[in-house]
Amino acid sequence: MKNAMGWLFCAFFACATFAAEPARLALELDAEGRREAAAIEFRRLALADENAENAARWFWLAAYEYAQGQEGERSNRMLDRVEDAAPLALSAPVAWLRAENAMQDKDWASAAFHFDSLQLKADGDDVREFAARGSAAARLREQDVAGARRALADAPGELGSARAAIDRYAGRRDKKPWVGGVLGIVPGLGYLYSGEYANAARSIILNSLFLWGMAETAADEDWGVFAVLTFAEFTWYSGSIYGGIDAAHRHNERRLDEGVREIRGEKKWRPDLAQVPVFSLTFEF
Repeated sequence: MKNAMGWLFCAFFACATFAAEPARLALELDAEGRREAAAIEFRRLALADENAENAARWFWLAAYEYAQGQEGERSNRMLDRVEDAAPLALSAPVAWLRAENAMQDKDWASAAFHFDSLQLKADGDDVREFAARGSAAARLREQDVAGARRALADAPGELGSARAAIDRYAGRRDKKPWVGGVLGIVPGLGYLYSGEYANAARSIILNSLFLWGMAETAADEDWGVFAVLTFAEFTWYSGSIYGGIDAAHRHNERRLDEGVREIRGEKKWRPDLAQVPVFSLTFEF
């Protein structure tokens, strides 16, 4: 549901050209999932508008569409246009979208910076909490547990679950890929080390079958089939070793992803496109 405390940045656009009709095509394209096309249409509206603040809002919506299409570089270029058109009009939404783009690009340091900037610019506890959660998540991605805790230290809101997620992450250890590889010398053990029980069972069964086949064909002196099975077994056996290494990496990534999800929570901030031409951001759960 949408939070009634959603942050409304402006009232209706002052110009008659900002009736809902001009934005209809962009909104239809958004509804169809055609993000790039919707962004281009919002850009067209921005370039056609002579009011600087209204143009900045259209540019911001174009940036949002590019971000939804995972085109962070184009999104950031549109945010540059927002700041060029009206430097102070949308400082908080710009900070938020830059932070999300940085998270998407795995630039954790920049993401933390922009979330911290959003927290300073926010006009409301809901947004400050959201920004603090984002900053903490970005710092945890950097393996900066202390920084993640500091990001939540003075933030408003119910952050007990986020703090508990950081404590759980800090209280457990990552799996060591080299240990997974060494254990993988015995088929299945590398996977067991990282908790991938299905892969462990598959590795044990397949390697056992190939070894049994090799023994049977050797006993029958069927050397052609023996050679094929030996090659297959070598492949699977090597896969057991490398699989143990990869399993450790996957375990560590899953553990980090889980912590980040818990820190950020279920609250999502996004523009309410149903309100266009009113520009508003709302929280959804």
